[in-house]
Amino acid sequence: MNETLHELACALRAAEDILLIAHVSPDGDTCGSALALRRALVSMGKQVRVACENPVPRIYADLDGAETVCAPEAWAGHVFDLAVAVDVSDVGRLGACAALFDAARDTAQIDHHATNPGYARINCIRSPLSATGVLVGELLELLGVPLDMPTARCLFVAVATDTGNFKQFNTDAAALRLAARCVEAGIDVSDISRRVFDLRPLAQTRLIGRALESMEILGGGSVAVMRLTQEDFDRCGALGEHTEGIINFGINTEGVAMACLLSQRGDAVKGSMRSLRPYNVARVAMALGGGGHEQAAGFTCKAPMEDVCARVQQLLLAERERHG
Repeated sequence: MNETLHELACALRAAEDILLIAHVSPDGDTCGSALALRRALVSMGKQVRVACENPVPRIYADLDGAETVCAPEAWAGHVFDLAVAVDVSDVGRLGACAALFDAARDTAQIDHHATNPGYARINCIRSPLSATGVLVGELLELLGVPLDMPTARCLFVAVATDTGNFKQFNTDAAALRLAARCVEAGIDVSDISRRVFDLRPLAQTRLIGRALESMEILGGGSVAVMRLTQEDFDRCGALGEHTEGIINFGINTEGVAMACLLSQRGDAVKGSMRSLRPYNVARVAMALGGGGHEQAAGFTCKAPMEDVCARVQQLLLAERERHG
């Protein structure tokens, strides 16, 4: 365990009034990790709040403590002893929670993104690592908090979602060790996997259809780009969270080595990218103001869809040429 993890543990022990922040457009790692840490800190007698700019997605709503997650406006003007960003790769991903983070008496973060610039006083960042949930699992051990079943469910969701249910390149030994500990704690793997990866509302199924219809194949079959406009969301009755997993249809297409899903919400376009080695989509994301991992990255741009799409295609093809 690294020194900053010990430093974070000390800060958590010393603080009484703690804010945990999940990133905008929350996924399973930020939700599961933040809620696992929340449960551990509550068991230590701490006053803990969890904030996120966006609501917890439906597929994570049954995790312990999910109902306590609030919009940052609920705590406007409050000064916390310690604010901890959980799985938040850069300050932009704090969203509307940034003001609460900046106002706190002390700041920390726990994360696994290679592009994280280290924006807190305590920067507990480890990369490469499959998921922030793995670090949170280590932190709980350091704090001496037993891994009970509700906490294990949170951590299992964190690591399972960030590894594509243990199928992606980043599935490492640490992820599997944590999963084994969660099973030993009594979780129902089959139930969690079905809820998170298999069940979907009709609106999401319709949205998937529109994304697949939009798919463009470039670079001799090695690059796939899908687009979802605001009209697509409206016609399907879909939410932003319903894009979860759609990118996998692109990267899992035979011959494709890099894939991007562009989703238009209001005046912004969100990009989600995946790649196979040796292609580095984090480099592409950073050129667009985003970041992430070499094989999984994202960005958000306030620009017309056509302009963003053209730029993304240009950058992905340049990344392809970089490797010959």
